[in-house]
Amino acid sequence: MSEAERDRTERDVRAACERGDHTAAAALVVRGYGAEVGAYLGSIVRSSADDAAEAFSLWCEDVVRGLPGFRFGASVRTWVYTLARHAAARRARGDGRRARRISLPGELDDVVAQARTTTVEYLRTAVKDKLAAARAALSDDDRELLYLRVDRQLPWREIAVIMSDEGAGPDDDAVRKLDQALRKRFESVKRRLKAKLEAG
Repeated sequence: MSEAERDRTERDVRAACERGDHTAAAALVVRGYGAEVGAYLGSIVRSSADDAAEAFSLWCEDVVRGLPGFRFGASVRTWVYTLARHAAARRARGDGRRARRISLPGELDDVVAQARTTTVEYLRTAVKDKLAAARAALSDDDRELLYLRVDRQLPWREIAVIMSDEGAGPDDDAVRKLDQALRKRFESVKRRLKAKLEAG
């Protein structure tokens, strides 16, 4: 998605929420960010493709549940990645199976199916890549950091908000400190990946 498309998605989601049409807003979120969030979940949920798909379903439900209360304190993109990270964590703990599930509005079914299809194609291509094998050897947090910064080119402050376990806002001191720590860790991850690729 280009920067102009992202800006349009952000504006359209906000406009739909402001007029109280949260189903339309959810469809815009899934259409705009579903494929990249699905790819992100595929990169951080290591157990199986089925578990990644389950985390994606939890994410879709969280988008529908969360939009009425979303106050746009961060970008929609940052918010959806934060939801995805939490969905992956819940899936890893098995909480997704125990949680009360909701039915997605009917008009979201096609949008969700399209996002899943695009994600599967992305993952098939990525698995063949030599870099994907080197990345798979990284820790979950390092792989997530690399994905958010390199694959999705998110700004450091947004990455810090997403990876903050306290759900801190973009101006919190904790996020500023995490921002700096993540930058240093990123440099270390790049050096280790480069060494692996050169050795392999």
